[in-house]
Amino acid sequence: MNLLANLSLLAAFARRPRSRPTHLGYLNGFVYGYGMGASTILFPLYAISLEFDLSTQGFIVAAPGIAMILLRLIGGAVSDRFGEKIILWFSFATVTGASVVAANSAALLPLTVAQLFNGASRSVYWSAAQSYISRSAEGEAGKVMGRQLSFESGGGLLGGVAAGVVAQQYGYAEAFLMTAGATFVGFLITTSLPALPRKDQARSLAASLAPVKTMLFRRSLLHAHLVAFVSAAYIGLVMGLFVAFFRDAGYAEAGTALVIRLNSVGTSALAFFFGALLIRFGSRRTATLGITLTGALAVGVGLTGNVPVVPVVFMTITGMTFGGLRSLYPTLAAENSEPNQRAMALSVVGLYWAIGIFLSPLLFGFIAEATSLHAAIYIFGAFATAVGLLSQLLYDYGRRAPRPPRPSSP
Repeated sequence: MNLLANLSLLAAFARRPRSRPTHLGYLNGFVYGYGMGASTILFPLYAISLEFDLSTQGFIVAAPGIAMILLRLIGGAVSDRFGEKIILWFSFATVTGASVVAANSAALLPLTVAQLFNGASRSVYWSAAQSYISRSAEGEAGKVMGRQLSFESGGGLLGGVAAGVVAQQYGYAEAFLMTAGATFVGFLITTSLPALPRKDQARSLAASLAPVKTMLFRRSLLHAHLVAFVSAAYIGLVMGLFVAFFRDAGYAEAGTALVIRLNSVGTSALAFFFGALLIRFGSRRTATLGITLTGALAVGVGLTGNVPVVPVVFMTITGMTFGGLRSLYPTLAAENSEPNQRAMALSVVGLYWAIGIFLSPLLFGFIAEATSLHAAIYIFGAFATAVGLLSQLLYDYGRRAPRPPRPSSP
């Protein structure tokens, strides 16, 4: 019965895609995930092939964080003022441009510029996409945002593996151009997204930006800020040190891409059922378990990097713990914000994500340069475990704060 119902739903979506904006959002997320999965594996692999040292590799991986920090709040303000579609167009255009620039360069400066384009895309995409998907099914934020992440992660898995194979078989220029072609498709899909009505829409950018100061330190959002920062720190480690770690362990480009993107298998599987998980465990325990297990599993990867199969299993399981964290922080932002300020709340929480993804590869790249890849991974594991245990205190503190009113109906 469920299979027939799903097939019927798929047929209805194919006939009239604009009548189902949530499903169009899932499709767009899959395409963006494909581009991000390919891009995030290609840049560190390309830097390694160009024989940059570990600190320079860390800088290249961290470079998108600069734009992500600078543009994050502007993206939320524009989304709340003019709608999410204009931001989604910008996101797909800049990530396409990043791949085109990288396909035609082999020097540090143009690669940094390309990564800044990637950062500009990622800085605004998530808040706009998450705002759109949550408003398309108001009151079901945990469910639809988890599934959106599932589609994004599925696309990331496919894109990362495809990029690694193409880079190994044909070259990096061809792999980057393949990525550019895929993300341009997302630009075209965005055109078909129907506009969603917004009650009490901001009348100016200044009005959209007005809540930023209070949101940055609002007690009810502090737990979301912490989850965003730690989950970003982990994925920054994956995009930087883990790529170098598996290459150092003897994996080829395609093998490294496959192992790294196995994170997406776990993320996609867990994110699809995140809504049920959140109901079962609650956000407090979900965060504690997610952060501490992510740290412990990262240490496990470091300990078993040269052992067959075992690190592959660890990467997949860590993808599941990361998927819980990655679904949790935007859900917390959505649940603690009003619909007319949704994109800005997601942008503010996402700012802490941007800071984490900037600092992590940069800091741990220098630590690895000074000590070793293994030591840097172990230090992150200890950090995440401690933060996970302490996160309960921050959650309890935030719960004592007043919450914004929830919408009375979808």
